[in-house]
Amino acid sequence: MHIAFRVDSSITMGHGHVMRCLTLAQALERAKNPIKIAISFITKTHQGNINHLISTAGYQLILLATGDSLIKQEDSNTWLGCTPEQDARQTIAAIRTLASIDLLIVDHYAIAKSWHQLVKPFYQQLMVIDDLASRSLDCDILLDQTLNRHAEQYQPLVPEHCQLLLGQNYMLLRDEFAALRAQAKDRRKQMIEQQSNLQDKQLSQANILITMGGGDPDNLSALALLAVEKLRADLPNISATIVLSSQSKHLEHLLLQQQNLPWCQLIIDSKNMAQLMLNADIAIGASGATAWERCCLGLPSLTTVNAENQQLIAANLANAGASINLGWHQKITIESIAKQLRDLLNSPQQYMSMVSDCFAACDGLGTTNIAEKLLKVPN
Repeated sequence: MHIAFRVDSSITMGHGHVMRCLTLAQALERAKNPIKIAISFITKTHQGNINHLISTAGYQLILLATGDSLIKQEDSNTWLGCTPEQDARQTIAAIRTLASIDLLIVDHYAIAKSWHQLVKPFYQQLMVIDDLASRSLDCDILLDQTLNRHAEQYQPLVPEHCQLLLGQNYMLLRDEFAALRAQAKDRRKQMIEQQSNLQDKQLSQANILITMGGGDPDNLSALALLAVEKLRADLPNISATIVLSSQSKHLEHLLLQQQNLPWCQLIIDSKNMAQLMLNADIAIGASGATAWERCCLGLPSLTTVNAENQQLIAANLANAGASINLGWHQKITIESIAKQLRDLLNSPQQYMSMVSDCFAACDGLGTTNIAEKLLKVPN
């Protein structure tokens, strides 16, 4: 069975799309199924891409030329760097060099029905990974891992025969998160027990994990770090850990900002995100794929909305009690982050409730569920 992915990454669009496709690819390879699977990735070479991770994972990598059109962070329709028709022609040319494709998986906000129909003669089935529910899609399988996503939101957008994989049972997480879930429950329980006699007193010690996405184009990490530094005037025992990609254009600035702060650790291109989340007590982060990872490990979060597609995720997580929604990134200030952090540290009861709600939001088994579904789908 040949499975191909069409997905991109860059500083502008982030790295989450490629990362979740890699997670799914690895789950499909490991699935207990007699089917022999070959996997290919078709992707562009946008600035700040992480295509090297695809090659390192051992998958066939077909590179498409970047387009001439301007890519705007706030407009995901521009993220191909060309028209959908031009990209479809490029993709078809790439597919012609590959073995016949049984399942094509597309994870791209700028690709919709017109692209799907142009490429349709070159695959047996199409799966789309999405979390916008905003455009028509001509696919056989639709995956949207957004918490509390409902079928009614996609039924007008997809063919009648389309199989819908929606919500928390299909969250794409790497195995390392599920593997640490039991340990995370023990750690959170111990912290809660230690704090249970505080009643309304302060959580005076906490490790704050700052993770704003791979590229962090708006440098929200610096803003969050300044907020933690502000809090340390009253709470000198809190610390911070920042996770950032080497592709971030703000890396040098953050290195300078962090070098004289012994209570802050800056980790570049982390290989152990699950362990960092396990060791953290509160996170400040974007409302992308890492939101589900934090929930799986019971990590209460202050979430930012860095793109349109993150608004529903942030709102649903806040409504579920698993996070505090800081809102649209351009309106967030040092003071607003510091206030929400202080309020949470001043309320052990709220903290304990958020831990419980995080665990309830994601069990870490979604990737296995998806792989099993895909390998049972008939050609």
